[in-house]
Amino acid sequence: MPPKDRDLVSCLEELETTRFEQLIADDRFKDNPLLPELRQLHELYRTLAQRTERMAREKGRLESQLADISRSLELATRIDAMTGLANRRAIMEKIDQEFSRAHRHQRTASIVLADLDNYKLINDTHGYNTGDDVLVEVARVLRGCVRSEDICARWGGEEFLLLLPETPLEGALAVANKIRESIAMTLFSANRHGIRLTASLGVCEYRPDQNIFEAIKRADQALHQAKLAGKNRALVAP
Repeated sequence: MPPKDRDLVSCLEELETTRFEQLIADDRFKDNPLLPELRQLHELYRTLAQRTERMAREKGRLESQLADISRSLELATRIDAMTGLANRRAIMEKIDQEFSRAHRHQRTASIVLADLDNYKLINDTHGYNTGDDVLVEVARVLRGCVRSEDICARWGGEEFLLLLPETPLEGALAVANKIRESIAMTLFSANRHGIRLTASLGVCEYRPDQNIFEAIKRADQALHQAKLAGKNRALVAP
């Protein structure tokens, strides 16, 4: 029921209750044989009205809880549970939105694809739990290297993808090198092992003639070339 209709019903019920109370209190009807029954019905009506009010409040509380849970579930489908970064689904949607905006307003944007070098060795040497802890710490490093409007995502395994809105190729390459240097300089203290590692990165700028899949493919090709060139470097997509 719309709020205005509910307010109208509430007003009518209040008027009806007031009229019954006036009849019960009127001395002219004190000897009327129907008065006891009227009192009984009025008391029953008041009890039901109070119960209805409590149920309405409870309904509102449950609806609010349901909305909160729905928002939490929706958020959970867009967040990588381990690192707290955006997941693949979320970053794909963000890239699509940003590339569409860049096309409409003739702006630019860039993406950076990063892969940890020799990450398998960490798992083999220290175990998968330590490897997972390192990924969590890498996510923290990534957040510290970008602006609040940039999006960091776990692309899969030890790969991370970053969306940099309003960022030309030169700026994106600078961010990629900042990430590379920050990772190389960090002593990852997962389980107190003091692990050093490096990362290779591929950088790609938005082009009007490409879709998001082509852009990611170009960034991946640049990343592959960085690996072949010796790792621990950032290269620009051709």
